[in-house]
Amino acid sequence: MRSNSASSFGEKSLLPTLPAPKNRVQAVLALLRGEPYAAIHERYRISRSALYQYRQRALVALREALAEHRRGPHRPHNRLSPARERQVAELCHDRPTWSSYKVWRYLGPDAPSPRTVQRVRQRQHLDRLPKRAPPVMPAHRLDPVTRARAQALVRDKPWLGPERAAWDLQNSQHLTVSPSTLGRLKRQNLKARLSPPAPKPAWRFYERHHPHSLWHGDFLEKITLTDSRQTAYQLTLLDDYSRGYVFCDLFLNPDTRTTIRALIAAMRQWRIIPTAVIFDNGAAFKGKLLSAFCRQVGFRLIHTAVYHPQTNGKLERAFRDDMRDFYQRYETWLLDPLRRDLPAYMAYRNHVRGHHALGGQPAITRLREQTWMALPAVLETLESCARYELGRKTIPPTGCIRLFGRDAFLGEALAKLEITFCESLEGLEAWHNGQCKAVLRDYRTFTHLLAYRTQLLPSVFYFEPCRPSLSP
Repeated sequence: MRSNSASSFGEKSLLPTLPAPKNRVQAVLALLRGEPYAAIHERYRISRSALYQYRQRALVALREALAEHRRGPHRPHNRLSPARERQVAELCHDRPTWSSYKVWRYLGPDAPSPRTVQRVRQRQHLDRLPKRAPPVMPAHRLDPVTRARAQALVRDKPWLGPERAAWDLQNSQHLTVSPSTLGRLKRQNLKARLSPPAPKPAWRFYERHHPHSLWHGDFLEKITLTDSRQTAYQLTLLDDYSRGYVFCDLFLNPDTRTTIRALIAAMRQWRIIPTAVIFDNGAAFKGKLLSAFCRQVGFRLIHTAVYHPQTNGKLERAFRDDMRDFYQRYETWLLDPLRRDLPAYMAYRNHVRGHHALGGQPAITRLREQTWMALPAVLETLESCARYELGRKTIPPTGCIRLFGRDAFLGEALAKLEITFCESLEGLEAWHNGQCKAVLRDYRTFTHLLAYRTQLLPSVFYFEPCRPSLSP
């Protein structure tokens, strides 16, 4: 062991400039030539055991290098079965214009690769045909001189049509240019003279992440009743997250109070207070009464941008389905049958009809994700939230005040009292000491008729006595 370690140390110390692999190769070649070990050790300073290890490795490498190796891949070929190749060949024969990628997609997930489809076509001598026949005549191109003259004519006389420009070139310069080519030159010239078009807006698609986070509301105004020729309005509230209808009904003369009652009915049916409600800028969706109701109940009222129905796009798309799937199935549109059958259609939309955005599932699958309910005490007092103060006035001894350009009689019992007038779902209410004393129920109808200065209004408005109620 001492001599071996000494020889190894001597090998590294005496021959530091030569690389070790080169020393080993020369020593092994000398040993294979038959030189004695002592001379090899004296020249390369390699121990006997290390030298014979190198020779053994060299012999193994030579035998591996000189052995006979089979040509080609070492793994077996991944060839198609005869039945599978016959299927691919028949499809390529029946669809000669299909590409290999289209054949691959048509055959499904277990189909051979597109490159294999190409090899099958080569083996079966199946050519891929172009979809269009090659042109019979080569494309006619204008030479630079003719093109320059045509462009100059189009630029100098833009009022000439394509045919007249072609006739001018033919008669004045003896150049034959087709009217279609001159039409293209005119469009190119016009496009170069005009400023570049404004970039199209990038639509932002949105979806809430929880049911009843946002309700879309709008009227479908395309239902003209057959008997009375009057328009019926379908008021619909749609949940943004589930695409389900939370309210749907028909009305003849909708207004702001109709919208509030629809919201209250939807809240009580689903026992929920939505986070926000979005409407367009229609008269039935605006006003201080609706704003006060939303503020007091505790959800946000949103209005879309003017002339931008895309904000309510989910509901607009649903209205198109309603016309096709519900209304167009009736030969006559009568109010009572339509209102009677509308709940069944609403149940079909929520429980049966699949939606592409939901992966084919109905809307009820997402509506069932509702995890909390509103308190019953809150839902019972929703009507009281639809009230806001208009002003205060002291009633004269006669009990009659001037209102909307007419006389309004409240009664002598309210004479000399300071009355607070509030608008509510019932109409125009008169309050005193936290109690409703009288109400004008047709308040909205009167204000609407006053806008047109009609003579149908009575000369005196009479307030009706009101039952005691909560404080406004």
